[in-house]
Amino acid sequence: MNKINIKLIAESAIVAALYVALTWLFAPISYGPVQFRISEVLVLLVVLNPKFSVALIIGCFVSNITSSLGWYDMLFGTLATTIAIIPMCFIRKMPIAAIFPVISNAFIVSLELGIAFELWGVAYWYDVFTVGLGEAIVLYLLGVPLMSAIVKNEKLCELMELDKENSLPIDFLNGYSILAVILFVLSIILYVAYPMYFITEGEITTNYSMFELTKNGAYWLIASLVLGLGYALSAILTKGKIKLGLGLLIAVLVITLQVLLGVFYQQSFGSFYYYLYFLFPVLFIILSISAFKNESLEATPTNNEIEEA
Repeated sequence: MNKINIKLIAESAIVAALYVALTWLFAPISYGPVQFRISEVLVLLVVLNPKFSVALIIGCFVSNITSSLGWYDMLFGTLATTIAIIPMCFIRKMPIAAIFPVISNAFIVSLELGIAFELWGVAYWYDVFTVGLGEAIVLYLLGVPLMSAIVKNEKLCELMELDKENSLPIDFLNGYSILAVILFVLSIILYVAYPMYFITEGEITTNYSMFELTKNGAYWLIASLVLGLGYALSAILTKGKIKLGLGLLIAVLVITLQVLLGVFYQQSFGSFYYYLYFLFPVLFIILSISAFKNESLEATPTNNEIEEA
């Protein structure tokens, strides 16, 4: 019994810490009326095993301590997660269960914003729409593919006691393709929401995301989205050396594009998120090489197949 409790406590601590870390890492888009809280993908773990419920509620509470809304977020944000998790523990089918955090956060977080800033009427329903949309994008475009990748790992499922029957396996994609799609969605979020460039005039600092720079005339930055989509498609549609070659080429082009961004907008060098973007080509390279090695191993005939031949 003690061993089981210790294992559960350790797993819960890791899940809670991951939730907090992801929330803080993506802090600029984790709070407010327009948010993409990446850590919410972990909420889907309760569909695979309800034992992670308490860990996720604690993780949500701790991550909201640093919110600009203070106790409002600690109370309402944690309440939204708790209310969503309860039915998810019983309706344990991934596509259906994922709707509960969307609805819960859309209405409760908007209620929080309404109380904090006296935003009612049209403003309230606008917040319901934007918060719900952000939650839906995170859960269905990031969370569901990520859980599909996780359940493909037999050892991980056995270690965490995950119920694969309740997942939504994306059968036509392998693990590498799913991760490539997730990277593409993350690149869209980074493109839209994160400050890559800033201008300081006196005591006022104005931040610009790549999306805002694009609207102001830097249309060539759209290439970052095209390259992210190209990588996802190449991971899905190609194999072997072609997949490896395209992955490495796209990674080099992404690095080149980011360097050009720094050259034309030199104050970008002062933005943390400018450097964070370089993680994408690094991950593209690692993922491409791993996929190539895996496909090469699968293509190599085993001794039994040789003997049968």
